[in-house]
Amino acid sequence: MSSDAEPQLAASQSDSLFSEFTAKMTEALTKVQPPILTTEPSNALISIKLDGTNYALWSQVVEMYISSKDKLGYINGDIPQPPSIDPTFRKWRTNNAIVKGWLINSMDPSLIGNFIRFPTVKLVWDSIATTYFDGSDTSQVYDLRRRVTQLKQAGGSLEKYYNDFQGLWREIDFYRPNLMEYAVDIHNYNLLLQEDKVYVFLDGLDD
Repeated sequence: MSSDAEPQLAASQSDSLFSEFTAKMTEALTKVQPPILTTEPSNALISIKLDGTNYALWSQVVEMYISSKDKLGYINGDIPQPPSIDPTFRKWRTNNAIVKGWLINSMDPSLIGNFIRFPTVKLVWDSIATTYFDGSDTSQVYDLRRRVTQLKQAGGSLEKYYNDFQGLWREIDFYRPNLMEYAVDIHNYNLLLQEDKVYVFLDGLDD
């Protein structure tokens, strides 16, 4: 076989693998839903819960929701607490309580006690970041890669296994984005990465 034919054969085999995997997962993919944002002001607004291991994904989803409600200034400091005698104080206090409720309701119940006593939502937000993100992502990436390689279907539904698998990889991709500049390099890298994901996914399926 010529050297020119070998890359074509490898590409053909890779395409076949991806096609087979896609066909196998079609039903699961149609049932898997992304994090759901609701409009109930007093209930948990975001389906994803902060559990101490998913800060990167959780913070993105929460920040996106708060921004959509035009309340981002309450967590980033752009809307500071006014003096209690200021005419705008009552409105600030109400909105602060609303946004704080959003954060508290999007946490695992076991974590709520650590943050609920902070008086402002910015203090809650900053304390969560301090607790779960130390400025270095090495330990987070190591933990995520360990968890994704150890993840198993373990008798559960295919949909849940796939959703958990994808969630871990989304966090890994957040910490380790593709920084290549040329389209062909990006394409080839993504093909290799997807192939690795397929192998890890199949390894975790029940026999």
